[in-house]
Amino acid sequence: MHLLKGLARVPGEPGAGVAVVVACVVLVVVQLRHSSSAVRRVLGVVPPAVGTAVELAVGYVAVLGFGVSVGLLCLPAASLLLERRRVLVPLFGASAALIELVRSGSVRDAVDMTLIVAIGGVMLYAVTTLALFAARVHAARLTLAAAAVTAERLRIATGLRSGLAEGLKEVRDLALRDDPGVLADLIGAARRTLAATRATAAELRSLSLAPEAASARALLASAGITADLRVGHSEPLGPAGTVLAAVLREAVTAVVRVGDARRCEIVTGERAGQVVLRVVSDGVPTAALGADLLDGLADRVREVGGRLTAGLEPDGRFAVEAAVAATPAPADAADPPELRTVLGLYLLVLGTFFVKAVLLVPVPLLALGAPCLLVFCLLQIRFATRDSPRHARLVLLASAVIALVPLPWSGRNWIGAVGILAGALLFALPLRAGAALAVAAAVAGGVLTGGGPVPVLLAVVDALITCVVVYGVLRLARLVRELQRAGAGLARAAVVTERLRAARDLHDLLGHGLTAILLKAELARRLAVTDADRGRAELRDIVRLAERGETELRTVVSDSPRLSFEAELASAAGVLEAAAITVEVDDVPVPPAAGAVLSVVLREAVTNILRHSAARHARIATSVTGDAVRLEVENDGAPDGVSAPGSGIGGLTVRLAAIGGTLAAGPDDGWYLLRAEVPAG
Repeated sequence: MHLLKGLARVPGEPGAGVAVVVACVVLVVVQLRHSSSAVRRVLGVVPPAVGTAVELAVGYVAVLGFGVSVGLLCLPAASLLLERRRVLVPLFGASAALIELVRSGSVRDAVDMTLIVAIGGVMLYAVTTLALFAARVHAARLTLAAAAVTAERLRIATGLRSGLAEGLKEVRDLALRDDPGVLADLIGAARRTLAATRATAAELRSLSLAPEAASARALLASAGITADLRVGHSEPLGPAGTVLAAVLREAVTAVVRVGDARRCEIVTGERAGQVVLRVVSDGVPTAALGADLLDGLADRVREVGGRLTAGLEPDGRFAVEAAVAATPAPADAADPPELRTVLGLYLLVLGTFFVKAVLLVPVPLLALGAPCLLVFCLLQIRFATRDSPRHARLVLLASAVIALVPLPWSGRNWIGAVGILAGALLFALPLRAGAALAVAAAVAGGVLTGGGPVPVLLAVVDALITCVVVYGVLRLARLVRELQRAGAGLARAAVVTERLRAARDLHDLLGHGLTAILLKAELARRLAVTDADRGRAELRDIVRLAERGETELRTVVSDSPRLSFEAELASAAGVLEAAAITVEVDDVPVPPAAGAVLSVVLREAVTNILRHSAARHARIATSVTGDAVRLEVENDGAPDGVSAPGSGIGGLTVRLAAIGGTLAAGPDDGWYLLRAEVPAG
């Protein structure tokens, strides 16, 4: 507005007009040093105190020397707040009030203008500070998720040590006795530990239906059945996940085994506090036999307070539906301080508007105008403190009536209500519709204030400036809420991913090892009579396997599994070559700490190639640059449409972020490239 007034003075007062325009531009540019990295680079050599001094000097010269409105001083006021020069703020405010008092001779006008400077400075401070805060929170979300993973890993470790670790120790101690007479006890201990391992892995998987859904899709595809998977539930699931996974597994197995289905739908959702799973197929034989196959599952579902039904749908398809109680949603986290700050600032905006408007409402209309202003402010508070307020359209309509109807009689400051209304419209509606209605409201408000073209234009600009400020504050409040929810959601997803990783490692590492122990124990028992020396050799192998199992158990719950990257690289190349994939390896020695982390990444990358691609060529490369170690794994078999990494990659992203590393995965010139970079130390 000050810039427009300066431009308007150029024809009649060229020198003064140009000086005002230059002053406005200088103030804006210097003010942007707080929020614009480009401006900071240009002004990087200018100390903050010098920048603030320039703003103060330019502001006072424009106000005192060229008659510019005192409201222009809101820009240096914001800089004083941003640079925490709080001692100067009261003095600055007093100087603004004194200038306006001398200029107008009216205490009311001095108070009004001081409020304008104060609210303008505070809002510039708020928008700048909160925008920077949003960027910091966005960058910190991975750190928050990593902390959640660490806490979950500690919880898992406690459970494993109290059960599986004791079982492995018992197996090792019995084998160390080198006595065939303990083989029966050893076999019993190994079986109990293997059962506990499988149960623990199942419990860890229970938070998510994703593994079972992926297996179901693969099983249906192998049988030539089109799978339509639609996920509508929220995770983690808790105990419900184990039961629903069993239902999904058995229902899909029944479709494949006994039906002639060509299409199978798997749908999950939430209804009345329950997680609902539906498996619907078009195979007629499944309709005849499926219910009998699922009788045992119905009992399991009832044991956890759920229900299972199976039968024909009206369209002739066969449906299996299971519903179990959903895990109670986590309690809403308390509003972060930044959200309370932005809402407090919005209350300050409304309070200042109320005082300013009341000051200029004609005395005969004050008894009606003040209650109308209060109702308007209360409606805006309700609108601002909720993401999706009930009756939002009714609130906006009532606000529009209060903002526009009294304008011809209520004083010039009432135009602020139109600006607040325009900001709410821009915030609540889709961008195009909201912008159109916001501009229409501002123009209508300007016309209703009356006067000639210039006063109307200034009123419209005033309303639009208020609109932008209100929209910025409301948008930042929503952004803070969204970032809070996103951080919590990412943490929950990371915990689910970590539990799935632990479940996979338990199955792949401990499960296979304990199975080998059982086989060797059975062999040793048979050899005890025919070949005692060989039987004792088997016992020594059992000791070695049990010790390796204890090491692998520690690996499952370790933040950085103690894996040898060289060994993992050789294993990865061998696995890919066994799958008829030509492998090019371009490696350099990597530090042990970085290699331990990259081993996990390499294992996940190779698993994804085998499971999700039709690769014929792959390349694995490592490099060390400065203090960073980089791993690249790429293949030429990326499926069409792949654009985002899966949940396993998401978990690795969190893990690498916790140690200052990065991970990226996606299509790259016809190939699929995974790139991980971690600190060398």
